[in-house]
Amino acid sequence: MNIKEMKIQINILTNINKITNTMSMISFSKMGIISKRCKILNNLYKETRKIILENYIIKNNKINCCILITTNKGFCGSINNESIKFFLKFVKNNKNLDLIIIGKKAIDFFEKKNIYIKKKIIFNEKTDIFFSKDIIELLKSYKNIFFISSKIINNSIKSIKTELFIKKKKYFYEKKNLNYRFLLEKYINYSLKHLFYENYHCELKSRMITMKSAADSSKKIIKNMNIIKNKIRQFKVTQEMLEIINGSYL
Repeated sequence: MNIKEMKIQINILTNINKITNTMSMISFSKMGIISKRCKILNNLYKETRKIILENYIIKNNKINCCILITTNKGFCGSINNESIKFFLKFVKNNKNLDLIIIGKKAIDFFEKKNIYIKKKIIFNEKTDIFFSKDIIELLKSYKNIFFISSKIINNSIKSIKTELFIKKKKYFYEKKNLNYRFLLEKYINYSLKHLFYENYHCELKSRMITMKSAADSSKKIIKNMNIIKNKIRQFKVTQEMLEIINGSYL
């Protein structure tokens, strides 16, 4: 490789370094906004869950539903692979499950597999996240609903299972004027939003780390290539000087 080719390679790597640094910074800036949103949604989810579990009656239907949440974009480490592995393990160990997948990465993966998927959904992070009425009605018919998603636990990203309906000791309190049907819809959508944005927060963190690592690696390669380029240039200059000196003695 001559100096001209090396300069071209260095310019390409410099551009890659700038892009990866920018992507890392964008992910970091978004994380703050999403973190605040997650806290609000977490409170809504917890408060609604308390009321629902006090009033929910387990259905006779034997079929449960498992919903997998993945990302729409790449460059976010292995969080999608880990979630899909967790999901497949859960499906293998549990029968009578209908499967719903959320996110382009999960859809791309399962299109290549011979596994029946009830619903495939893609949400846009910039718009409001909620299930359509037909999906809500479908979810109401299941005995239980499980979400598989990613969550930051002790500063590391883990795949988790969230069970929406569990048996709980009931307490007596005033129940009049309680629109249970409306509340159940809200609970399912709050659960979706809460877990979706937690997963999105993991995606941003993973992308920030991945892009920072790529930027640091490209910086090291640029430094090494500059050293090699300078050595080649010095060698050529020394060689030319030797040729001039040898020619003067002829």
